[in-house]
Amino acid sequence: MLIGIGRPTARLPDRGRNHTIAIHRRFAGPRGARLVWCALWLAGSGCTSLREIPRGEYGVQAERRDVRLVTREGLKYEFDSMRIEGDTLIGFRRRDVEGSIEEYGSVHVALDDVGVLEARRVDWLRTGLIGAGAAAVVVAAGVIRNRRNDQAPETSGGGKPPIP
Repeated sequence: MLIGIGRPTARLPDRGRNHTIAIHRRFAGPRGARLVWCALWLAGSGCTSLREIPRGEYGVQAERRDVRLVTREGLKYEFDSMRIEGDTLIGFRRRDVEGSIEEYGSVHVALDDVGVLEARRVDWLRTGLIGAGAAAVVVAAGVIRNRRNDQAPETSGGGKPPIP
């Protein structure tokens, strides 16, 4: 028997392809669900904004993350984390160094010198609007798809003529 490239050696049903398609359909889930999941992930991770912290609430939390500080002189600092110790604000920023150990630099600023202190927080209004917009797109796509299926002519499903 000669084996040729691209030629089947015997007339056997292609079980491997059918099996692969069945597994893909079983684990892939509906396309709309994947789109919704992706949209929610993007909305949850991308909808943050800087909100000013009132002066009386600086020391309420022991440590804050993703903070921006503007001093009275106009100097701007962005910290990975910060904390208040007495009358001093201590901000920490990760340094880009080679190696497996993370290195942080610190800046000490007197609370009297702080002009504006802002922390990055999730903006729930923007998150809700983006999530609602994504849901509307998915619903609209489903309605359009159902209209196309309703308008399609009926077929036997196989595409081949029946065996006599």
